[in-house]
Amino acid sequence: MEWGIKENRIAVIALFKCNKTPLEIFNLLKLLKITKKFVYRTIKRFNEFNTIDNKPRSGRTCEIRTNATVKAVAQRIRRNPLRKQKIMEK
Repeated sequence: MEWGIKENRIAVIALFKCNKTPLEIFNLLKLLKITKKFVYRTIKRFNEFNTIDNKPRSGRTCEIRTNATVKAVAQRIRRNPLRKQKIMEK
């Protein structure tokens, strides 16, 4: 198992609950290559939402990458390989 962002957030919040200041937390977790900004954001997120999870996002994702769209784009490129990418985006 690899150490990830969620584990870093858990470590920051655990130290925060032990009444450590953000600067003390930063100095203790320097070896994990955690930035001061990460510590402050994590504490702020925990205080606002009472969780360490990502903020909920609204709407659907911008990218639509299904097999059908990939095939359609590939066909268009084969028909006209000189077509500009700006036009293909639309």
